[in-house]
Amino acid sequence: MPDDRGGVRPWRARLSWARAVLPVAALAVLAVLDVVQESRRWPILVTGLLDEPAHLITAGLVLAAVPLAGTWPFPAWVLAGAVAIDLDHVPLYLWHDAVSGDGGRPVTHSLLTVLVLLAAAAAVRRHRIPLAGLACGVALHLLRDLATGPGVPLLWPLPGAAQVPYLLYAAVLGGLTLAAVARLLRPAPRSGVTRP
Repeated sequence: MPDDRGGVRPWRARLSWARAVLPVAALAVLAVLDVVQESRRWPILVTGLLDEPAHLITAGLVLAAVPLAGTWPFPAWVLAGAVAIDLDHVPLYLWHDAVSGDGGRPVTHSLLTVLVLLAAAAAVRRHRIPLAGLACGVALHLLRDLATGPGVPLLWPLPGAAQVPYLLYAAVLGGLTLAAVARLLRPAPRSGVTRP
């Protein structure tokens, strides 16, 4: 809202800058989580406690950077999907190789899971938003998993584990962070109301 001199109120400008710092802080937290996770071999529980917030941050940076990320509740379903897919590790830990694909991750860590969720979203109109959000979240989970750990059975049931260099993932996240900051600093559109 303009003040008497026609400028933006200083507190609104400060709030805009404060919001724009959030993606940078999130990226810094993710970097710390990854450094700690790579510093030694941790028990499975500790690895999960380090990795799940990193999956949430990855999905959150994408949501902050993409202008058409949707409105509530779609982003909540994306965030849920970004971590819920790791429930498929429970059978892996119980029965080991019976459910793992190439690279050691469960076979549900594949594009087939994303495609099944998208097909369900197309078929069941009533649950389209939750299912599409979960599909996006799983895809973003796979994005991170491609750069961390032993690889992903991305094209399961075809053999092979896909991987990308961690630096590529970090560069993508850096670009998303810059896009999110630019988006948050962009001035809000004017309301169309003019003052005399």
